Parts: sequence; structure tokens; C-alpha cells
Amino acid sequence: MTDTPMRTIFISLAALLLVACAETPDDPRSNLPPETSISLSPDGELRTTTSRQHIHWWGDDPDGFVAGYQISFDNIDWTFTTKNDSVFALSLSGSDTAYTFFVRAIDDQGNGRWDGDGPYGAEPYTDSNGNGRYDSGEPFIDLGLADPTPASLGYPIENSPPVVRFSQGSEIPDTTFTIASFSWTGSDLDGDETIREYQYALNDTLNPASWKSLSPGTTFLTLRASDGLGEGDNAFYLRAVDIAGASSRIIRMPDSSGVWYVKEPKTDLLIVDDYGPSDVSASFYRGIVDTLFGGRFAGANVFDIKTGANSTTRGKYLPPYTNPTFIETLKLFKYVLWYTDNDPTIDVAQVALPEYQRSGGRVFYTAAFPESAIDPRGGITDYAPIDSLSPESIRFVPSGTKVETDSESPGYPTLVRDTQGVPVAFIRNMFRKINARNLYRFEASTRWEGQPVVGVRSGDSRFVLFGIPLHRFDGAGNVGELIHLVFRNEFGVQ
Repeated sequence: MTDTPMRTIFISLAALLLVACAETPDDPRSNLPPETSISLSPDGELRTTTSRQHIHWWGDDPDGFVAGYQISFDNIDWTFTTKNDSVFALSLSGSDTAYTFFVRAIDDQGNGRWDGDGPYGAEPYTDSNGNGRYDSGEPFIDLGLADPTPASLGYPIENSPPVVRFSQGSEIPDTTFTIASFSWTGSDLDGDETIREYQYALNDTLNPASWKSLSPGTTFLTLRASDGLGEGDNAFYLRAVDIAGASSRIIRMPDSSGVWYVKEPKTDLLIVDDYGPSDVSASFYRGIVDTLFGGRFAGANVFDIKTGANSTTRGKYLPPYTNPTFIETLKLFKYVLWYTDNDPTIDVAQVALPEYQRSGGRVFYTAAFPESAIDPRGGITDYAPIDSLSPESIRFVPSGTKVETDSESPGYPTLVRDTQGVPVAFIRNMFRKINARNLYRFEASTRWEGQPVVGVRSGDSRFVLFGIPLHRFDGAGNVGELIHLVFRNEFGVQ
């Protein structure tokens, strides 16, 4: 029987297959849930730290892949994410606060369909267009098992006090009137939103009642006489306070040992000295003002905005903020006599004088104008009652030249160029605005065409402009009478 060995082999294989089939279970092995882990701090040591935390986590699935994670800070409300890390700003509820972070990995062994609100909340979806909400057609992430023992780690948060600094370039001049502005920035390692308020004090920091509160969104403050800003030496103090009650280091303006001097207005008139050369101008205008209306404006304050100025630096007494500080300073006075050389501080006047006039202020302005004043983008025309200046200037005005009243504004005295020999330059013909009126002209001369207009008054009589340095045109001694008549006729001073 030659086929006996082959039959034996066949029977043996069949038996083995039967045994194998008998040992195979009816169902595949059950899905196993993933395990979740959280990293400690970079050096492996958990310690009290700030409220801004960068937390890392990961998951391992023994029989598949991790599809995402659910995270929570109360083990009740969970949020799904596919990230393995995130930065959290843990808000403070007291001087120190403890948080516990929970995370559980979820595997990808879902049932292949959307289950709506499952055992771990609403099933997540892929936000394809990144708009932060579900839109029709966006695929849901079918999740499987979650780690039944979420990983957790405590974060004891130590409160960090806030920090406050004065803004760069906001230094107060060493002398002001009863208007002063301060600007600052505040920050906190626990999050800037933890700053509850700012507190400031003027001069006295020992009396708790001296500290005044400001909202956390206030980082600019203008103080006035009504806030206690009075004549004499002053210092401004500032601190930030967070929601836990911790205060920043107190900062001071001026610096740790300095003070600034405050002047109270002496009269209704302010003299603005915008004049650089050393000559008789200061005493000239002071002398006239002291005698106006029987001494009504005697001892008027002078605001020097030119000293220390150059092509890149403002005058050292100018406040860092034209708006509102310089504007509000002008508003302390009803009248301004502003005299300047042939380099007027136009950028400050452009901002301040229109607003001052709208508030009811009156301006007497005397200057000569360089090329910058006729810039078509704006200059003297932004704040004075003229539409333009002649492009060519008169470079020499000889002694004895007469400046005569215009027919549109009769009744003013004739002015005469003095004989002191000091050159007068940059004199330009002025073209008034349609509602303004010409006030003065040069007499006819072979040195210029026609009779250039050098004095204009606004239609509302709130601004009188001279395009000449008046202290160089007092050869007949009439400038004092002119200023008196302007203040009486145009400004209504009695």
C-alpha cells in the first residue's frame, strides 16, 4: 500500500487545522484605553511659579493611536484638543492660588459614526475654515475610548506684583503752569488683565487719603489746579495694584529726588516767548504789556517755548504733549501775545492755536516766516487768517520804512522801521482768507512790488497776525498804541 504515508500526512494536517480552529475565540481581543502623562517643569521639579503656564502632555495607546485629548481644570468641564501642549493664563483669586490640571487621551477606535453628545461631551469636529464654529459638511472626529484615569498635576501659583513705568519721552519740564500731564505703561507677569487699578498721589504719599484711584485702562492723566496743583514745588507719585492687592514699586515724576515748579496765572494775558536771538524783544513786549489799560496785565506770565530748541529738539519748557497739555495751558488765559523770530515753532502753533481760538481765546501774533511756513501741506495758514504767503521774501527793509494802516481797517497808527541797524528778513506778502481783513501794508517802494500786506485780522477778530517783528518797527513809538487798540477794538478789552 504505497499511498499510506500520504494519507497519514493529510490526516495529520487536518487534525492540526481542527485544533487551531477550536482554539480561536469567536470575537477579536477587546480595545484597550490609552494612558496619559503630563510633563513637569523643564528641570523636572514642580515649584510655586507665575500664573502663565506652558503645560505639555502626551498619550500612549497599546493597541492603536491617540486621536486627541480632553483637558480640564476642574475634572468636570472638559475641552477637546489635538495639541500636546498649550499656554494657560491662570487667573488669580487671591495672593496665591492653586490649580490642578487634568488631561485624558482618547484613542481612534470609534464606531465610525457621529454620536452627538457622547460620554465625554459633544463629539469634536475638524474646523476646516478656522472660524471657530461648526459649519455644515465639516467632518466629525470619531473618538474611541478615553483614559479612565486622567493624568493630573497641581500648579501652586504665586502672585507677582505689577510693574509701572513712565512712558519714554514723557518727562515733565522743570516749570509748568497749573496744567501737567503724565503717561505710563503697566504690566504684570500674571497677565496685564490682573492690574485692578492705578493709584496716584500729588506731593504727599504718607496720608492714605492722598492716593487717588484710576481705572486699569487709564494710562494718561492731566492734572489741574482743581486737582491740587498749586504754585510751588510739586512731585507726582504713581503705583499699580493687582487684583490680589499687591502693589508695584512707587515711581515718581520727576525722578527720585526732583521736583518741578508750578506757576499760577497772574493775569488774563499770557506772553509766549518764541524768540531765540538775544536782543531787546523780551523787555520790549513786557514793557508794553505792563502799561496796557492802566496796568491791568502788569506782571503777566511769560511762557518761554524757545530756550533749548534746535533743529531736532523742542524748547526745554514745552510740555511733551501739545495736546492736551499745551492747549490746556493756553486756555488758562483769555489773551495770548505770541512773538517769534524767523524760525517760529509752527508745529506747536498748528496744533494748539486753532483749538485755543475755538475755546474763545484771542491771539496777537507777530513773526517773520521762512520757507517752511509756506509749505502747501500746511504751516502758518493752518492757524492764522491767511490763505498763503508770497513765495519770494523781502530780504532787506531799510530804516525809516513806513508801515501804513490798510483801508479795510482804518484808525491804527503808522509804524516805522527803527534805526538800530539790525537786519529784518523773511518778510512776505500775506494773502488774507476771504472773511479776514487786511490791517497793515508796507509803503510803496522800489525794493518790492506794490504794497505788501504785513498785518491781517480774522473775520471774528480773534486772531491778529503781523508778518513782521514789531519790536523792529517802533521807530515812531507807536507799537504800544497799536497793541492797545487791537486789544480794545478787536479783542474787546475795556
